[in-house]
Amino acid sequence: MSKIFPFGNVAYRMNFINALFVLSAVVFVSRFADLALLIYFCLSPLVFSSALSCEVFTLNLLFACGIIYLLYSPKRKNAVAAAFLFGIGLANHQTLILFLPGIIYLLVRRKMFDFKFVVLLAFAATAGFSANIFMFIRAQSPAAFNWGDPSTPGRFLAVLLRKDYGTFALHGAHHAVTLKALLDYPFLGFSFFGPFFVFGPVLYIFNLRKADNFDHFLFLCFLFSGPAFFLAAGLSSPNRAFIEAIAERFFLLPAGVLTIMTGRLLRFVSRRKIVTAFAWVGAFFFAFALKGGSLRNFYSLSDLADSVIRDVPAGAALVIEKGAVGDDLIFALAYKKWAQKAQMPDVYSAYGSIFPSFYGSGSAGFRKQSPARRFAGKMKFMLSDDEKCFFAFSKSQIPLSDYDFDGLLWKKDSGQPGDDSFFFWRTSGLGNYRVRSLEILYHYFGVLQRPSSASAAFCSYSGKDIDWLLTNMGPVWAGLGESGKARRSYERALSINPALPEALNNMGVLSFADGDYVSAASYFERSLVFEPDDVRYYNLALSFGKLGKTAEAMSVLKKCLSINPFSYNALNELGLMEMRSGNISAAKEFFQKGLSVKPDDENLNYNLALLGDKK
Repeated sequence: MSKIFPFGNVAYRMNFINALFVLSAVVFVSRFADLALLIYFCLSPLVFSSALSCEVFTLNLLFACGIIYLLYSPKRKNAVAAAFLFGIGLANHQTLILFLPGIIYLLVRRKMFDFKFVVLLAFAATAGFSANIFMFIRAQSPAAFNWGDPSTPGRFLAVLLRKDYGTFALHGAHHAVTLKALLDYPFLGFSFFGPFFVFGPVLYIFNLRKADNFDHFLFLCFLFSGPAFFLAAGLSSPNRAFIEAIAERFFLLPAGVLTIMTGRLLRFVSRRKIVTAFAWVGAFFFAFALKGGSLRNFYSLSDLADSVIRDVPAGAALVIEKGAVGDDLIFALAYKKWAQKAQMPDVYSAYGSIFPSFYGSGSAGFRKQSPARRFAGKMKFMLSDDEKCFFAFSKSQIPLSDYDFDGLLWKKDSGQPGDDSFFFWRTSGLGNYRVRSLEILYHYFGVLQRPSSASAAFCSYSGKDIDWLLTNMGPVWAGLGESGKARRSYERALSINPALPEALNNMGVLSFADGDYVSAASYFERSLVFEPDDVRYYNLALSFGKLGKTAEAMSVLKKCLSINPFSYNALNELGLMEMRSGNISAAKEFFQKGLSVKPDDENLNYNLALLGDKK
């Protein structure tokens, strides 16, 4: 890339090539759409913002437009070329497979679906798709960016099928497929692409009888890559900004198809000049909105990475815990290390795809490991002699007790929290949800360092539609003695994103404290669906115990110990349950095991002494 475009830094070059992909796609689209529609397409918020940032979706658009361009001709050689492009396009992004129903329809209607030709097309597509083999080969060596670690046949297949994301899912959260998602689709398309996102399908329906096979092919491509895929993904939330942040990029492919389809269908419109004028007016309004939507001013992520690097003590390792902006920070640090050649500390994360995992293995090993092995690997790393500091959202994420927050990182025995002069970034002022989700971190860390009701209220209001912020403001409110506000913060977070294990767990803690053990158990069980760890199992066991469900509580405590055999609290609870059941020898064994982990624990010592009195 540096030879093709020897200007600017690596980020600028990669963003440039995305703009080049969009421009190349427009060349294909120009075969079907007039100038007004092309300008409208280019200046739409969806397309323009996609052209400014490095992502796979612009190349996906280019492949799609190239396939449509080739298939416009009924020649068989064009179909073979389109099949090869289809295969290599799938190596870039799997959503191109959604064109397959439309392609099959077109081939059948053109009487090109005979066995020999289909075999030839399959061979051409396979030849293009074989580019994926490079992932498998490259993963065998220490690749810098080894996302998903496809180094084994099983992991290779998992990456191809997007199993880690849920295959059809647009987000890691588990959302239900609902009719509401289908009803949301045209409104989202309108916000991303303007009125032509709705006008195109309506125009097709009104001219259904006049449309030819190629028009039907285009509509099928739109139908499956657009509303059908969005419905299957099941993304649902009352927070429109949350959905827009996740879904926007997936509208690029159907928007390109709609532009081509609309351009062709205009041949049936008697007052075509009115539609053309409407496209020019839309493009005019889009042009005035470009400044507010440009991501070129998104400096804060780079500045955050610089601040983190500056704050890591000399010789210490940086550990990045799970969190909403954790992966963004990882990408930024990776860019600093490999693109800018910055002096970096050793970096470890929960993910293990770019920097080493603190679970003691790469991401492939991490996904194969049981929760118990992950816990053991993490604690072995945490208890090693190497100095560490943590990027985490709360004290509860730090597995060691003697760490303090300095305004950006958690450090061992750092004494009084220092000032945040090292924490500098240029806020962009953009309204983009993902940008706001990151830039509010500055205010949240300020609240975490110096909590007060006023600063907490300001932060909660500023991030009232950001799920991770509301989840982490819950413990802040609870620490200030405002359990009601903590509960409302969790409820608001879960209304935005129902798959937040920390929010569910903390709602269970609040319900337990209120004596509502039924609700507490329900919250803990829901939390365990997303993150089965020892703490959540322990909390669930306490709830079962309060409900008199001793057998269930003991079963859950054993699951807790299967993950963390050093949980002296779980051993103490099992001992108490055995003691109440009259099984003195089993109770004594559990208490003694707990004391072998923590000899000075008052509860364990008291309970063991109590057993002696009962003899």
